[in-house]
Parts: sequence; structure tokens; C-alpha cells
Amino acid sequence: MYNWVSHLRIYRYRTGLSLVACWIAAGCSGAHEPAQAPPTPPHASIAPTANVPALLGASIDELRTKLGATYALPPDFVDPGAKNTMGLLPSKSDSLLAFRTGGVTLVASYNAHTRQVRDLLVLGHQEDSLMARASLRANTNEYLLLPVFLTNRPNRLVGLRVIKTDK
Repeated sequence: MYNWVSHLRIYRYRTGLSLVACWIAAGCSGAHEPAQAPPTPPHASIAPTANVPALLGASIDELRTKLGATYALPPDFVDPGAKNTMGLLPSKSDSLLAFRTGGVTLVASYNAHTRQVRDLLVLGHQEDSLMARASLRANTNEYLLLPVFLTNRPNRLVGLRVIKTDK
């Protein structure tokens, strides 16, 4: 004959044990301690060394006056943005000159006839450090920032193209 009373006692005993185990686990889990955020690595601040926005809108002659001597580009240098699709990027009739200022290398694309600079390409591989060193901001109406990647390696950053807006 089935003894339901003993079965009920065993069921209550197991339920009680599981409740005690849960209380012990909750007491030791740190649930009553204040929440601790994981340590965040210190953010290295990079001091600006060049003021690229102040150079926008200048002619190539004004850039030479402000930045000094130009540097030769390698003979096989091809501007990664040379494929002009929207009229924003340099065309094949543009000339290129390289400058160095404050540890930043700039490639100025300009029209040889009008001497007007169309855009500046800030060369480098780390977007955040480029923006910090060149005093650039992503949320401004004064200029556009376009990342430039290698054509054959689209995950490899060449630099940031800075184009003055008509504002």
C-alpha cells in the first residue's frame, strides 16, 4: 500500500532543503553588496598639435606661407579618393602637395589654374588620434570629414579627408 504521508514528508523535506540552499547562495553571492563597476582603462588624451580647420579655405599659396616647405610625394602616390563620384573628391586635373605641421602630414589637393585648395587629406591610420592631433570634430557644420581607405584593402585607413562646406 502506498503511504502518501511519508511521500509528503519527503517532498516537504526536499523543498525545505532547496530553499535553504537558495538562501545561502543568495547570501554569499554579493547581492547585498554595492555594485562595483569594472575598472575602465585610462583614456589617453592626445593634445592637438595642428589646427587643420584654420587652414580650410586658404589657397595653395597661403598654405605654403603658413606651413612652410612642401614635401615630395612618392612618385607612385595615388590619392585613394581619385574616383570622383559626387564632385567632392579631387579630379585628375588636381595637383597635390604635401605638408607637415605639428607631427601631422597633410596632402592638399588644389586646382592648378585657380590655386584654390579643394580639400586636405590628413594621413594616418588611427582615426581618433588623427582627429585629436589635427583639432578636428565630427559634429561641425564648417567641414565634412570623410574616412579614406585603401582601394584594395577596405579595412585599412589611409587618413581623413577634410572638405570645407559652403556655409
